[in-house]
Amino acid sequence: MDGLPAKIKNTRVLEFKDTIILRAISSILQERGYGNPKVDLEKGKLETDYFVEGDFRTRFEATVKKIGRNEGEVTLSVITEQKSSSGWKPKNIMDKAQYDKFFDEIEMQSYREIAKGE
Repeated sequence: MDGLPAKIKNTRVLEFKDTIILRAISSILQERGYGNPKVDLEKGKLETDYFVEGDFRTRFEATVKKIGRNEGEVTLSVITEQKSSSGWKPKNIMDKAQYDKFFDEIEMQSYREIAKGE
């Protein structure tokens, strides 16, 4: 878990091509105001810059490992930090249920991405 309590990773296998999954995650994050995530299709990685709101900042990291022709293992990390007098401190604000909800959104958006075409 990279030593940071606020950097919780959750993984789920989705039955979509890795490129479709990455497009879906990118689309969701753009809709939520995280700007244009940096996507590296060759490495199957996506990350956002920090989104600052009040005393908190949050960024997203995702990796998609191709495990079959139309199957990808998605690892999602939400990194949240709270501002303090000594700098930014890790804060855990997402639980498993929230990650599960986000994975469900990724799955639904993946269907929309397929409908848009490659």
